[in-house]
Amino acid sequence: MALVAVLADIRFGTDGWRGVIADDFTFDNLRQVTEAAIPVFRRHGRSPLILVGYDRRFLSPAFADCVARILHSNGFHVRLASSPLPTPAVSVCVKEQHAAWGIVMTASHNPALYNGFKIKDALGRSAPPEITAEIEKHLSEQQAASSKQGIPDHPADVPSSPLAARRSPIETFDYWPTYERFLKSRLDWSLLKRWKASVVFDYLYGVGAGIPEQLLRGSALKIHSLHANHDVLFGGLHPEPIEAYLSDLKKEVRSRRAVAGVALDGDADRLGMVDEKGRYLTPHQVFPLLVLHCVEHKKWQGKIVQSVSLGALGERIAQAYNLPFEEVPVGFKHIAERMVKEDVLAGGEESGGYAVRGGIPERDGILSGLLFLEMLAVRRETPSQLLTDMERRFGRARFKRVDFSLKQPITDKTAFARQVTNGLPTRLLSQAIQEVRPSDGVKIILQSGEWVLLRPSGTEPMLPTYAESDSWSRTDQLLGWARKSVQKMLQNTSNDNPR
Repeated sequence: MALVAVLADIRFGTDGWRGVIADDFTFDNLRQVTEAAIPVFRRHGRSPLILVGYDRRFLSPAFADCVARILHSNGFHVRLASSPLPTPAVSVCVKEQHAAWGIVMTASHNPALYNGFKIKDALGRSAPPEITAEIEKHLSEQQAASSKQGIPDHPADVPSSPLAARRSPIETFDYWPTYERFLKSRLDWSLLKRWKASVVFDYLYGVGAGIPEQLLRGSALKIHSLHANHDVLFGGLHPEPIEAYLSDLKKEVRSRRAVAGVALDGDADRLGMVDEKGRYLTPHQVFPLLVLHCVEHKKWQGKIVQSVSLGALGERIAQAYNLPFEEVPVGFKHIAERMVKEDVLAGGEESGGYAVRGGIPERDGILSGLLFLEMLAVRRETPSQLLTDMERRFGRARFKRVDFSLKQPITDKTAFARQVTNGLPTRLLSQAIQEVRPSDGVKIILQSGEWVLLRPSGTEPMLPTYAESDSWSRTDQLLGWARKSVQKMLQNTSNDNPR
């Protein structure tokens, strides 16, 4: 029987397509996305090999099996992961096995109701925007064609469900040997194994659970784990390693008298850090600490690339060591692009995604966390001691973010930036404005180095504001100015468009 296909409004964001399970992330929609990707994969792929992986979320193995069988039935050489694995491990295996593409069933740091479809290219990075835009174009064409003609409920060559009879076996792969070699190649391994310390890892029920323990078995390092069991509901937690969700980690670090707490998100590509006193370290502190370690201990050279919302310390460190520096729009794809084309020492973003040279052009929470521990082992100091030393040398970083809800998304970022820039005073909070950067929202840098950023989402009805200074009170004042600016702007918009 022919049915008219009704597609959800499927759009790829900064890192894949995500949706609510059984609402818009369904087997039918997943088939449509996979089929729309097939001509793109053929056109741009360097080989017929595609790796398919999945995380610990509800139905992730079944979703991955569905995708693998559709690709296999269309002539691709498919290897399906034999167990849940971190997203960065898929990127590493794609490069190691010379695959054309990698696909991961994961919704990363999103709540348990979500699942997602990430694509990695042959270089290990998230598929560039031109690739996902081409897939979206095919999706639109599919919807137009099916609306006119109707399509079979389940094409004969596509499995109707993950429980359908398997006509031919799908080859599998074990990610661990490759990923283990990769992690050890980026670290001072003998030093790390000799280091006697106590560390707490909070896995937030994600796929990173057990990997540090397996990697460091037999070492002097004592690892205590939190939220490590497999729970598709994430124990009611939000699997994002930001301060709001790390209260258990803070308590455990203090009670264990551990030197640090390491938190990973659901697919282990983002990192959150807690110091020995149980205090959360912001990405604006963690990233420059990692950069300093790579420069001063590892003696690495290269460009430092970071997102516009990340902060001033990275730029100051680059200037001190005469290293190239670039600020890019939010989204790790922009950092990955620089890592592919240029000699980049390290790349970082405000959400806790970091990458370093010599690996993959993609963030890796496990590697970043181990790199932080390596830094502690080298210096024989605590995180708070290292932070104090860095801030003495390069200034303090006191960062906050406040999001404002809007009635509708601000889709024209250029017009928004122009409106904000035209309304700026010559001085802000008694300081001269040194620079205005309108590349992704509007970032206003004051003479002292303090900054405030107004950056509309573009896809959601939200306007995040960010600020950083050398004191919490000053940061609050900057955010207060941003709040008044947003309110004034919304009021003007309302007056310009009366009902």
